[in-house]
Amino acid sequence: MTKIFKRAAAGVMALAMCAGLSGCYSENNTWAVKSGDTTLPIGGYIYYLSSAYSEAAGKLGTETEVLKSDVEGQNSSDWIKSKATDYLYSYCYVNDKFNELGLTLDEDDLDSVDYVTSNMWGYYKEPFEDMGIAESSFEEAYSVYNSKLTKLLHTMYGKGGELELSEDELHDHYTDGYVYYQYLYADLTITGDEGESAEMDEDEKSEVKEYLEDQAKLISDGRIDLDTASANYANFKGTQPTLGEPVAYAKDSLNDLFAEALEPLNDGEAAFVETATRYYIVQKLDIEEDFKALLEDGSRLGSLLSDMKGEDFSQYTIDQGKSMDIQINQSAINGIKPSKVAKIMGKNGTSSGESSESESSSAE
Repeated sequence: MTKIFKRAAAGVMALAMCAGLSGCYSENNTWAVKSGDTTLPIGGYIYYLSSAYSEAAGKLGTETEVLKSDVEGQNSSDWIKSKATDYLYSYCYVNDKFNELGLTLDEDDLDSVDYVTSNMWGYYKEPFEDMGIAESSFEEAYSVYNSKLTKLLHTMYGKGGELELSEDELHDHYTDGYVYYQYLYADLTITGDEGESAEMDEDEKSEVKEYLEDQAKLISDGRIDLDTASANYANFKGTQPTLGEPVAYAKDSLNDLFAEALEPLNDGEAAFVETATRYYIVQKLDIEEDFKALLEDGSRLGSLLSDMKGEDFSQYTIDQGKSMDIQINQSAINGIKPSKVAKIMGKNGTSSGESSESESSSAE
């Protein structure tokens, strides 16, 4: 998942061990918010309130009782209710703007919505229903909303959008924040005559290490490429190493060993990397060439836009929603207290009182 989805999913995960929350609303209070032709059922608000509670717990830590604390200088109960209401504003804006721009969810989008909903619901049907969240409400507040949010972000920040990012902005973010590389690795095991696997002895490891270090130097000198190094190792050991595809990765998410090895390299140069179970050759590739390819790949470009503007756009949708003419069913919402959510999610944010993932806004 992208950043936009990770926090939303954490709110779902935090509810996995929950037990019932019944009696949250009367039959006369079945909706939470209306905007134009769009209506969110009250179950969607319950989900957002639970997400806000989980987010508050994440800010406070598992040793702190959520509803007896302050969050960002505000009474936690008030903060949670305000955050859940923010998600209603975002929901309304996303739906309104999505329709205004004439966007639609295509077949792939709808398949993804169905897949996400059915898989989540398969795990959390009982606790969600006990809370008063119907499957249709969850799908609308989580799966459909996130799909629309993502498509709207890509449209508004993409080429011709009202928040369009220039190619220079995209270039600087990508070339500064990502590294483009390829690798091969050899496992430090040997296979016996009967197919059994055993760890190499120290002499064998030393021999492999020296060979791969030499191959890395040949690559850096421009005498061979990584494909040739892979073939050379297969001839040397009689075992084909694993050759990865070229990949671009955010520097702040890259494995420390790879990050340290790649950082001093110039394009085309390679380095040997050692772990307890594998030996690697990593080669730094030209990020400028990959950026050109990214601009022609709608999926990758969308991921970059989400990485750059996901959090900003989340807040933007809330702010824009607050300026809209929407109708919030305050009487229904007032009947759903954070204290009832706390009984399900635990006073520390988890039903067992133990640590759990807690970043959980479906609007973030």
